[in-house]
Amino acid sequence: MLAAVGCAGSGDTEGRKIDGARGGSSAFGGTAASFSNPTQPAFGTGVGGAPGLAPVTKSTTPTSLDGDTCAGASVRASRITPTVYLVVDGSSSMNAPFGGTGTRWQVLRDALVGTQGVVTKLESVVNFGMNIYGNNDPKTCPNMQEVKPKLNNFMPISMAYPAMETGGGTPTGEALQHVVDSLPDFNAQGPDSKAEVPPIIVLATDGEPTCNPDLPASMMNTADSAGAQQAVTDAFNMGFKTFVVGIGNTMGAATLDQMAINGGMPQTGAATSFYQVSDTASLVAALQTILGRVGSCQFNIGTAPNTMTSNDFIDVFGDGMSIPRDPTHTDGWDYSNDAHTAIEVFGPRCEAVKAGTTMNVTVTFRCIVG
Repeated sequence: MLAAVGCAGSGDTEGRKIDGARGGSSAFGGTAASFSNPTQPAFGTGVGGAPGLAPVTKSTTPTSLDGDTCAGASVRASRITPTVYLVVDGSSSMNAPFGGTGTRWQVLRDALVGTQGVVTKLESVVNFGMNIYGNNDPKTCPNMQEVKPKLNNFMPISMAYPAMETGGGTPTGEALQHVVDSLPDFNAQGPDSKAEVPPIIVLATDGEPTCNPDLPASMMNTADSAGAQQAVTDAFNMGFKTFVVGIGNTMGAATLDQMAINGGMPQTGAATSFYQVSDTASLVAALQTILGRVGSCQFNIGTAPNTMTSNDFIDVFGDGMSIPRDPTHTDGWDYSNDAHTAIEVFGPRCEAVKAGTTMNVTVTFRCIVG
């Protein structure tokens, strides 16, 4: 019969103290995987004036141990970095005044890549990509400016983001379909190959989708609600969720509502399922809320450090306090892949991690005896 117990190294009767970049975490018996690095921002209620930032770890390589040793080393792992595609409407109507502080285009640009923009502040912890779309050339629908996602992507995105809208109609469906077609089918991957969380799409638009590819060029401004809704549905079926932000009076609330529902991330407790924004403050608040929801509570823990431990026998702690395993995903942790090399924290405990209220998450590998 096998038994899993807390395990300390030779002569270490109280266990080894495991801490990250900050010292002072509690001592736990066993070998621990530690997640903490206060030098890296993440998501939450906001620290130091930045939009929703809190500490997060850098990625490191697990330490290998001698197969006969059951403790005595720290196995470091990292919070999984989210990927966010910003799909931005560049149609002529984005030139309309917005909130008394500029045009829709100018205010959105500042909220994304301005001094206090979300890309500016979060580029080190989010893989940001961008796709600006319009159809100022009636022969091409859509015209797009694209920046592939990666960390520290502020400068490429800022340089590709023109000071003025690109103009023309609103080929939202075609732009979204382009993004979807460029991504792998996440749902088709085996569960153990999911080393990252699926990319998230954030659509910012101010109007009814147009540019139906099945119509002649002379009819490019005909509404294409069905195409846009289908593109979001296709994304969801491939594992990618979509947030929808409607800027100003969109004149297409019913379409955007359905897109938000189809995208799997509708707004709750509000008059619309999409994020309806009418001024700078509501736009910034919506983006902060969305990025807060995107913040990952998934962690790579790697494989067991030696032959006397197992990924099937672990304990998880938040700042030294035990986090229970919760298969209902309500308020606790559970494995996030079949190999048990990654975990996810759920519910209020996840919110505490994202907000920075919980600073250190540690995983103890228990020894297998007998």
